[in-house]
Amino acid sequence: MKKYFFAFCLVLMCLLIAGCGPTIIRYEVTGTAPSVNITMNNSHGGTEQLSNVSLPWFKEFRLEKYARDPEYDDGNYVGASYLSYLSTQNNGYSGSITVKIYRNGRECQKATSTGAHVTATASKKILPGTECY
Repeated sequence: MKKYFFAFCLVLMCLLIAGCGPTIIRYEVTGTAPSVNITMNNSHGGTEQLSNVSLPWFKEFRLEKYARDPEYDDGNYVGASYLSYLSTQNNGYSGSITVKIYRNGRECQKATSTGAHVTATASKKILPGTECY
């Protein structure tokens, strides 16, 4: 019984330590636009583009790795980050689009635009071991 309790405490402690669990990113696009073009960063930090996407739309992925970010290198500690980026363009002459970025179920960034061929863009630098805000 003590062995199971110790294992349970170890797992619980690991979950409480930042960066121990996976980071799940979710991109969401909603609105009344007839269709949109989407540009986004994927799980490896590369750029993907989709054309004539119907709404609502979402993509969710586990962040596979963080890219090095020299901005957070203070000489003693080299930090890492991931830039989540989601941009959409309305393909119609009317309508609205709203883009949202989530990290582990928590909304990090949101943008809305209304009108002909407008764009809505959201981006958020995600650092290991931190929340959205």
